[in-house]
Amino acid sequence: MGGLFAGSVVDKFGRKGGILASSCIVLVSCILHSTATTKEQFFVARVLVGFAKALDISAVPTYLVELAPPSKRGFVAGLYWTCWLLGAIISSAVGYGARSIAGNWSWRLICLCMSGPASLCILLLAFIPESPRWLISKGREREGLAVLTRFHGGGDPNHPLVTAQFREIKETISYEQQNKFESYRAWWKTFVGLKSNRYRAFILVSLGIFEQTIGSSIITYYLSSVLNLAGVTSEKSQFAINLGQNCVAFTSALVGICLIDKLGRVKMLVGGTIFCAAVLACMAGLTAQQTDTAAGRNAIIAMVFLFQMGYASTWTPLSFSYCAEVLNFTIRAKGMAFYNIFTSSAGFINQYVIPIGLANIGWRFYIVGVCWNLFAATVIAFTYLETKGLSLEQIDKRFEGVPRDQLEDIIETYNGVKPISEAELGKIAIDPVATEISEGPNKN
Repeated sequence: MGGLFAGSVVDKFGRKGGILASSCIVLVSCILHSTATTKEQFFVARVLVGFAKALDISAVPTYLVELAPPSKRGFVAGLYWTCWLLGAIISSAVGYGARSIAGNWSWRLICLCMSGPASLCILLLAFIPESPRWLISKGREREGLAVLTRFHGGGDPNHPLVTAQFREIKETISYEQQNKFESYRAWWKTFVGLKSNRYRAFILVSLGIFEQTIGSSIITYYLSSVLNLAGVTSEKSQFAINLGQNCVAFTSALVGICLIDKLGRVKMLVGGTIFCAAVLACMAGLTAQQTDTAAGRNAIIAMVFLFQMGYASTWTPLSFSYCAEVLNFTIRAKGMAFYNIFTSSAGFINQYVIPIGLANIGWRFYIVGVCWNLFAATVIAFTYLETKGLSLEQIDKRFEGVPRDQLEDIIETYNGVKPISEAELGKIAIDPVATEISEGPNKN
């Protein structure tokens, strides 16, 4: 439900504004959680966390893809979901440690700990810039250019990539603002009315569903059921495996983000999906025939770790960042919120389907997953658009049907060697530092 309004908040108050709102909601939720004396209060607190997540998913991937230079965008944006795994490691350890505390504080402590990352996020917001595209869209060209100069030009405002991107962004946003939407209904009508946007919608919906159904939910949320099915019932052993597979997943995701800009998005998604299918097939065979032996149980545990390596190195860094890339500026924040609706809905269905499947058909449920993964890999391979090495505006042109080999060079098209004039920056300098950067060291 949070996805219905998250995009509008991020578009109106900025990407940093969306992150701030998300963190503040988490703090409110922490207070309600840790002081809850009724199930109703606890329930409301959980709902607030869901709203915060919707804002976060709409704001952060959007911010990262708009801030990062084209050559590093896959790496930077991939850090978003990768760092969720770091949070999973910390929360697993906190949860296990809190179990030794007697009484209600065993769970209240966990709820209080959620306030730590949110508070740190709020403090750090003062030290990071706003998205250059959002700044330029609000008429704050000098500030937008200052951010581009810092992150895309190494401090040189006359860098060809900086000047070309500035002009391209300004031209694109100017066109989009002339055709802006007066209401959410008008936005939706245009979103589904254009062929390029319907293509984007197909990617958002399918990727949102695939991301939740490739098999990660079985391995993460229902790891205990998987291990029970495999004959590993010791609580201590299950915790050690859970913590260990989260560590392996985090390490694998770090490796994956280093490969995104080299291998490409589509290749990694297809390869990761097929690898996960192969692991699920092995888990089916082992669970069917080898749970009575120590070697068989160890092999199933090894499959859990292998699955995390394949999934975390491909789907973890790409599931959110790829969606943010394929959306243009006008629909990016709302589109990410739209994506969150489908991925959350698929996760909601998983919550009820997976335990029923594992309980009723056992190891055969993995075979269902194998068939689904092969279907997903086929869809991705033949329908998804590769975005490797392209600027966000070039990606927009690809969705409009322009072949990759016919894309115009951004520096040549937007005269990147010509310094930006005062007329292009607007009349008022909002920030003296930004003005100094925009004028540059070489005024000739």
